[in-house]
Amino acid sequence: MQRKRLGDILVELGFIDKDQLELALAESKKTGLMLGEVLLRLNWVTEDQLQMAIAIQSGAKVLDVNKVDPDPEAIKIVPKEIAIKHEIFPFEKEKDTLKIATSNPFDVITRDNIARITGLRIEPYLAPREWILKMIRIYYQVGMTIDQEIEEITRLYEISRTGVEENKIIRLSELIIEKGCILGASDIHIVPDQNLVRILYRIDGVLRPEFVFSKKLHQALVTRFKIMGSMDISNPNIPHDGRIRYKGSLGEFDIRVSTYPSHFGEIVVMRLLIYSSVVGRLDSLGFEKEDLERFIKNIKRPYGLILTTGPTGSGKTTTLYSALMYINKPEINIMTVEDPIEYVIPSIRQSSVNPKANFTFANALRAALRQDPDVILVGEIRDKETAELAMRASITGHLVLSTLHTNDAASAINRLLDIGVNPITLASSLVMVIAQRLVRKVCKECMRFRPIKDEEVDLFSKYGLVPPSELVEAVGCDACKGAGYKGRTGVYEVIEINEEIEELIQTRPSRSAIERAAVKNGTELLFKQGLKKVMRNITTLEELFRVIPGA
Repeated sequence: MQRKRLGDILVELGFIDKDQLELALAESKKTGLMLGEVLLRLNWVTEDQLQMAIAIQSGAKVLDVNKVDPDPEAIKIVPKEIAIKHEIFPFEKEKDTLKIATSNPFDVITRDNIARITGLRIEPYLAPREWILKMIRIYYQVGMTIDQEIEEITRLYEISRTGVEENKIIRLSELIIEKGCILGASDIHIVPDQNLVRILYRIDGVLRPEFVFSKKLHQALVTRFKIMGSMDISNPNIPHDGRIRYKGSLGEFDIRVSTYPSHFGEIVVMRLLIYSSVVGRLDSLGFEKEDLERFIKNIKRPYGLILTTGPTGSGKTTTLYSALMYINKPEINIMTVEDPIEYVIPSIRQSSVNPKANFTFANALRAALRQDPDVILVGEIRDKETAELAMRASITGHLVLSTLHTNDAASAINRLLDIGVNPITLASSLVMVIAQRLVRKVCKECMRFRPIKDEEVDLFSKYGLVPPSELVEAVGCDACKGAGYKGRTGVYEVIEINEEIEELIQTRPSRSAIERAAVKNGTELLFKQGLKKVMRNITTLEELFRVIPGA
């Protein structure tokens, strides 16, 4: 069957008209460029529109690059030379199938060659060429040489009597950061011991040791990271905080850096503020369908107070930023007051508190309200003054989003009452409270199943769930670096404030009273939400108990 021409598909889809097609074809013939490239240069189609048309023409699937979590095992299978020469990126191995990203789905010869080399069935996905080249650079040209380069610098330091030159320390510090990017780490820890210094990375919420260096390197690394963060290097006996704008081969991003004096020297912890691919995608956070619908309904409200609650590192910031991205439009003035700014979002007016200049959450919020905002994100409610200002703003026609540190959603209401807010004002301003946790997702490559135990059957039954016959279990393989888990997802407990809860708040109720009313209104508690993810083989029961103890 004759394949339909790309230009005709673009016309049928309504992306260009017939006159534009004729002009583009003439330009293509004159310059020798492909039709798609001509249309892009003329700015008549977008990259996404062109990809959609090519996918229809070739029958290939379009890859959502924001959802890709590259599989190290898949990358190892395809030689670097082939990936670079043919501009393909292997991103996932699933049993006997290798998924590859390509910008040319018609290149059957390359696919056949990779199938012959790997012995696997090749499943092509269409992706932008720029993204493929970026992934090849990160995972083949940078990622595969980092460990080797670190080893060379540290070995040089061991044999040197005079120490390593400054440029080597600069390079080593860059490599430590780049390794964190490759591993998908949220934090990097530089921890001195008696005779050595350990480099640990927090991956999927768990600290993992990666390198051990000579203690001789410790001070040089600390000084380098302090200089990068514009911090005082003269006083190692007090904590310091700084911020690094990192520019390297893996791109540009911010790093929040802090030092802490210990018995063996200064500890350095760096938070990598790499804009998450999850941010802005509410359907990727982990909400159950009904809870997501309730959340979206409430963030579309013109006014009201929405709170997220949970411990540090539970994903509250990602949830709130995703909400802002979802409702962000040119006609809406969105302002944030943060400590510090986690991710810079274009078109949103963001500010960071500065207690030294008396620019506290309360003062910043008071000033922001004079800037004619529609939506305000307050990084955290820490005191009565900030809480009352947030509530007043929500009552006077603003949507206010903020966070609290409590264990569950019902406790957030008690926490606000405990710090002295007016119960009547709280009842009339609060529209939703969300408690959340992050659980690690079991690795699909090595997971296995085991029969469910009697006490586990009772546990599922206690929460009104039909127990499965078997449960997923984490094992560990090369793809997950022996962890048994790969990636994380959110577990959410959502309380929507109805009339019954509103009236209850005015009586200063106990946490359990609020919880009972919320469950009656359709709220499912955190642990039950986690059990649902266990039933769907997303995570393990062991991981759920680690994150949400005490069923």
